[in-house]
Amino acid sequence: MAKSDAFTALRREIAAIPVIDTHEHLPNEADRLKQSVDFYTLFSHYCAGDLVASGAPADTMAKLADPNVPAPEKWTLFEPWYHHIADGSYARCAHLAMQRFYKVDRLASLKDAEKLTERIREANKPGLYRKVLKDACGIVTGLNNGGTGVDREFFTPVRFVSELAEVGALDRIWAVEKESGRACTSLARYVQAIGDILEAEKARGLKGVKLGFAYTRPLHFASVPAADAERLFNRVFDESQGWRAACLGYDETRPLQDYLVHQLAAMAGDLDLTAVFHTGIQAGNENHLDNGRPERLWNLLLRYRKTRFDIFHIGLPWVEEAGMLAKYFPHVWVDFAWAHAISPEIAARALKIYVDMVPRNKVLGFGGDYAVVEKVYGHLELARDNIARALADKVAEGALDPARAVAWARALLHDNPIAAYKLDIQPLD
Repeated sequence: MAKSDAFTALRREIAAIPVIDTHEHLPNEADRLKQSVDFYTLFSHYCAGDLVASGAPADTMAKLADPNVPAPEKWTLFEPWYHHIADGSYARCAHLAMQRFYKVDRLASLKDAEKLTERIREANKPGLYRKVLKDACGIVTGLNNGGTGVDREFFTPVRFVSELAEVGALDRIWAVEKESGRACTSLARYVQAIGDILEAEKARGLKGVKLGFAYTRPLHFASVPAADAERLFNRVFDESQGWRAACLGYDETRPLQDYLVHQLAAMAGDLDLTAVFHTGIQAGNENHLDNGRPERLWNLLLRYRKTRFDIFHIGLPWVEEAGMLAKYFPHVWVDFAWAHAISPEIAARALKIYVDMVPRNKVLGFGGDYAVVEKVYGHLELARDNIARALADKVAEGALDPARAVAWARALLHDNPIAAYKLDIQPLD
């Protein structure tokens, strides 16, 4: 079959596949409706990093984010930098959303910005999430980083737990005491309190825990003796004072973090929760990319074989490295969350590599990873194109026949996330 014919047929099939979205940062609809929205809303998430990289000054970025700045003033500030980022895939997600929901293709003038502002404000009312996530995207559920407070009509809860392992000050211990109802007077009691919290959330439907340490440190978590971790935990009590709440710096607290991450990985396995790790590129600017190398997780993966691990963002740019972890370990999945929006070219190449290298049931195909609901649609359109393009290439090469290419697409977008997160949803295949 010719590549173009294979792409057309696959793209049509993929459009009809119901989607399990593996990662979002979306507020509940009621909270979104309280926001002051304008044309810049669609460029506020991820595009902001590109604006900074293009040279937009800090005061410009602050005014663009300020809901009290009128849209015409924002356009004057935004327009000189917009042209530098408008062809990137972050902006492409915004443009696809604009086209679908607001009938605006690109922003060429203040008139376009005002038209988009008017239409996005008109749409900011009850029913917005159903219109976007269900009607336009066909998303069955999205694994959303809001804990068990997320709206279950649209989301399945995942909890961000990095802060539970970041114990350099008393306020973190006190927060865990308050949430758990357990006095955390020792490290052992603190760990028990974390377990109580996660067990209670599990009973309310929690399906995963996410750790985002790649933003602050390398992903190797050493095996630290409990006694060494206990000494650091005790220092938080012994050395904190009213005017010096934080007594441990990064270098000092890292062994305690290591110990607690191991505890969280073990708890995830015991509670049948999926442990999610951010790997690869970090959002924003001036990050230390090397922190995110996925291979550094090897010792955790080897030790906690009962725990399901989801390796986010395909470790981009270390996509082969992330794929090798899913190839090595039966309890590890590699996840395209955010990846299609970062670079469709890298993501499509990665999928072709994974077809060759990784079992079909070990790859998760889409996570929007957005805080702005309309942009989930734009990202999903890029993902559907990417998946069709990569699989069509494999069909043209003779590595897949058309039926097996469709089976890959169904696994990527629907069945594999069900298995990785133990969702109570019937698989397609």
